[in-house]
Amino acid sequence: MSTDSNPGSATRRASGLASLAVRLAAAWILVGALFKLFLGTPADLPDSVVGLLDDAVLTYKLAIAVECGVAALAILRPRQGWWLLAGAYLVFELVLIEQMSAGAESCGCFGSKVPMPPWAMMALDTGLLLFLLGTRPWTLPRAGGPWWLVGGLVVLGAALPWALDREVSQPRPANGGGLSVDGPDTGFGRGFVQFDLDEWEGKSIDETALADWIEQDIYSLPLDGLWVLWRWTCDHCAEHLEHLVLNPPDDPFITLVRLKEPHDTEANRVVFDMPVGDHVVSASCPDSVDYLITTPGELSLEAGVVTRAEEGVSAK
Repeated sequence: MSTDSNPGSATRRASGLASLAVRLAAAWILVGALFKLFLGTPADLPDSVVGLLDDAVLTYKLAIAVECGVAALAILRPRQGWWLLAGAYLVFELVLIEQMSAGAESCGCFGSKVPMPPWAMMALDTGLLLFLLGTRPWTLPRAGGPWWLVGGLVVLGAALPWALDREVSQPRPANGGGLSVDGPDTGFGRGFVQFDLDEWEGKSIDETALADWIEQDIYSLPLDGLWVLWRWTCDHCAEHLEHLVLNPPDDPFITLVRLKEPHDTEANRVVFDMPVGDHVVSASCPDSVDYLITTPGELSLEAGVVTRAEEGVSAK
C-alpha cells in the first residue's frame, strides 16, 4: 500500500512545487506593475520600450496592462499562464541586458522612486525563470479558477492603468489663487504631466502645458528669445547651461525655467553656472508633479509663438 501511494504523493509534491513557481513568478511581475502604476511614470520605462510607440503615456499604460493581465491569468490558471510568464521574463532579460550595456543605474521596473540596478533585477528574474522552468509547469493539471473569474480579473487588471490614471493636465487651484503646493489630487498617488515639446511648435506659448504649470504669470516673462527648461540634478542641464555661459546665444532674452523636484537639495545640486544679466529671467514650475521631458529642453519664441522646440538638447 505504501509503495503504491508513493508515486501519487511525489506527483502531488511536484505539482504543488510547479504551481508555487508559476504563482511566485506571476506575483513578482504583479508587484512590479503595481509599483509602476502608483509610483512610476512613463519616463521610468527603458528607451527600447518607450520607442515602441509614439505615445510614451500609452506605452506605459499598455506595459502595466499586459503585466497585470498575464499575472492574473497565471495566478488563477498556472497551466495556461506559465508560458506567457516565461515569455515575459525572456523579454525582461533582453531589456536588462541592453540596459546594462548602456550603463543604466536603475532598470525602472519599480519606478524612479525605488531604484533597482539592472544586474540585481536580472539576477532575481533569472532565478525565478529557472525555478519556473525547472518545475516543468507544462505538466500541471488544467484545473484552476473558473474561467468567468479568470476573464474578469484579467480584464480588470488590464484596465487598471486607465481606471487609476495619474496623468494630469491642470493644476489644482490653491486657496487664494495660484497653484496648489500639494499638486493635483489624482486620488492614486503623485501625478505626472507630459511636456511634449514636439507638439508645441507653431503654438502660442500660452497654449502649451508649460503655461498651465509655470508659477509666474506667463505674460510677465519675455515672449521673445530662448527659453531653457532645466532640472536641479540634471548633469546634461549643467553642461548645457555652462555652454550657454561660454557661448552666449544671439537672443534678446533668455528665460531659464526650472522644473522643481521634491528631492532637490543643496547637497544634490549639480547646476551652478548659468547665464546672468539683465537679459536673463528666471522662472519655475512647482514640485507637486513629475514632468515628463528629457531635460534640458529649449524653446525659441517670436512674439509669444514657439518657432522651435527641442528636448534632450546637447551642449554640443
